[in-house]
This record gives sequence, structure tokens and C-alpha cells, in this order.
Amino acid sequence: MEAKVRSFNNLPRSKKVPSGLLPNHWVFGVCHVDMHPPGDLVLAINPQSEYLNQAGPAQILSLPTTREKAEATIPYLLDAFANPTAIDPSNPTFAPWTWSTLDPDMAQAIEDGLKRHDVKPALCKVGVCTAEERDILETARARLLSTLTGVLEDIEPDAVSLGDSAKCHGCGMSRECFFQPLKRCARCGEAFYHSRECQKKHWKHHKPMCCTPGASPSLNAHNYYNTKAPTDPEAQALMSALRLEGHPNRGGTALPLHRLILTGQDTPEKMRLLFGPQYESTLTEDHENARVGYLLDPPPGSPWHVLNAFMNDPSLVRSLRPATEAEKQKVEEVREIQALIRLRVGAGKSPSSADMQAILKTFGPNWSTKLPTYTLAANTMDQGVPAGGYRSF
Repeated sequence: MEAKVRSFNNLPRSKKVPSGLLPNHWVFGVCHVDMHPPGDLVLAINPQSEYLNQAGPAQILSLPTTREKAEATIPYLLDAFANPTAIDPSNPTFAPWTWSTLDPDMAQAIEDGLKRHDVKPALCKVGVCTAEERDILETARARLLSTLTGVLEDIEPDAVSLGDSAKCHGCGMSRECFFQPLKRCARCGEAFYHSRECQKKHWKHHKPMCCTPGASPSLNAHNYYNTKAPTDPEAQALMSALRLEGHPNRGGTALPLHRLILTGQDTPEKMRLLFGPQYESTLTEDHENARVGYLLDPPPGSPWHVLNAFMNDPSLVRSLRPATEAEKQKVEEVREIQALIRLRVGAGKSPSSADMQAILKTFGPNWSTKLPTYTLAANTMDQGVPAGGYRSF
């Protein structure tokens, strides 16, 4: 930590950014990222230029007290300026003139922590940002996540039960992923969304449930698995054979889906048995990606290896169904991108967002279509992720 503080304190600092045109003021916050494995990012933005610095991932928001969260944030906050992972990392590094964050309690805790670590006294003052600055930071977060994963607002759209205020019902991401509180559906009050755009995209899924009292909404895959399947003796027997009882994540569709794949039982008949007759409308993409993830046989140290270990049960026998021709082609595409990643960053290392962009741009103007394949390639490579590093869905 002393080295981080020394490096930060030695950065040049002025009232204007290096261009001399804009105030050198920054707004920072911590948001959760539901990737594999999940983690927290520290983002810092200059509101007027919308230039963004980031650092992480880390484990911050799961800590119990504000002081502990602040203490965990500080080294990454310093890194965001001294060693930024930014959209253009070639830009010069410099310290902010002033900065602020989202919450008064967090601002005070960060102030106290900066003083304890002997950061420059002028930068031990942390303000509270305006509502407009919060909006700018939230927009930057959404743009960054879209760039990194290509899955913004495209996670399983109906995996959140009505009344659950912990996740956005449109994209499925937890409320810790956003810098603004989730907003209720004004019509039913039972669904929550992080943005109007996400709510509009989800309307075709939510409409059957957002109906007049007494109407009978159709069951999506998640709700069918949790309400209908447990009452069917054949489905109960399958759930028991998959060793789902007592698992902390047995209520979501990811765990049974992975175990069906692992044991070679992911046939249409058994998928319908657990997830209902309409499962293909929401689980097809997850099923395809999980199948390829297993067929790649990811090595130790890869996020997917940790995920697979978390999903597995020692008593279950791995018996994957043979790969289809389409899956074989997908595996080859993933292997090709993995070779490019190794060539650029070496073995056992995690590629940065700059590495990702450099590799994807080699595919020409349609490089964005390769984002999902790149994400799968990176997550099935050794990145030095420790065993047990995967903590939740």
C-alpha cells in the first residue's frame, strides 16, 4: 500500500486536465459486475469529458461495514489514476484536483482512510456528487459493461421472481451493479428495473405477469422450475438424481442446467421436465454456451473451471453428450481466439480491456460480432483464478 500511495502522490496535479480545457474534477464509485467470476469495479469519470478510468475487479461491496468497504476501495481508487485501465491507456496519468463520490458516509470513510495512508492532504477531501454527475457515471458504467462483455441488458430476461427487488427484472443483474436504485414497474409494483430502456426490452416477457388481479400469468423457465417441477414426481426424481437438494443456488436455472449438461441428460424431454414446455424461449442461449464451456474442458485457473467446480457434485459422473457439428465449429472458433490472447498476453494472465479491443479489431469492421466468442475464450483460459474464487451467481 505504501508503494501505491507514493506512486499516486508523485503524479502531476493541476486545476485543469492536461488539455487545459476542462476542470480536473472526478466522480468515482464502486459497482458489481455479474461476470464469471463476479467482482467489483472502481470507476472514476471526468464528468465533462466523460473520460473513464477503472480498476479491479475486487471484493468490496460484500464487506459488512462502510469503513471496510472504504479501506478496500482506496488501493483500487489510487490505481485508477496511477495505473489506469482506460479506453485509451496511452493517455498521460495525473492526479485529480478534486473528486467526489455517491454517498456521504462513503465519502467520509474514504476521507478518513486517505488520511491514515498519508495521501496528499489536498486530496483527503472527498465531496458528494450531484444527481447529474451520478447519471453520467451510470451511463459510463453501462457503456463499459457493453464493451467488456457484449451482453448488456441481454442476460436471461425472466430469471427474477416478481417482487424480488435485489435484481433488475429486465437484465437479471443485481442492484449492486448500478449506481442508481432500481425503479418499480408503475403498473404492478412487483417488477424492478435499472433503466426505462431495460424495462421496454423486457415488456414482452413481463406483460403476461403485469396484468389485472386474478389473471393467470404463464410460467417462464425459472418459475416453472421452482413451482411446477417440484410437484411432478418424475421431475422430483430427476432433481434428486442431480443432487440439487440443499445447494444454496438450487433455486436458479443455472445449477440444474449445468448438472443436466454434465451428466449428459440435457435432452429436450428432460429440459421440458424441469423448465417447462416453453424453456427454449429463454434457455437456448445459456444452454448452448454452457455446453461449449464444458466441451472446451477449461483448465485450472480459468473462471469457467472455477464455475464448473462450483456447479459440480463429486457423486455425479461426467458424461457429456457428443458435440454436434455446430458445437465443434464453435470450439474451433474459441480456440483460435485463445491462441491470439496467448500470443498477446502470455499464458496464465488475464487480458485487459485494451488487449480485448486490440484482438477484436483484427477481425475487421464486424469485430463486435466476435464479442461473445471472445468472452467465452477468455473465461475458459487459465487466468490465475484461485480455486473457490467463484462466490455467487
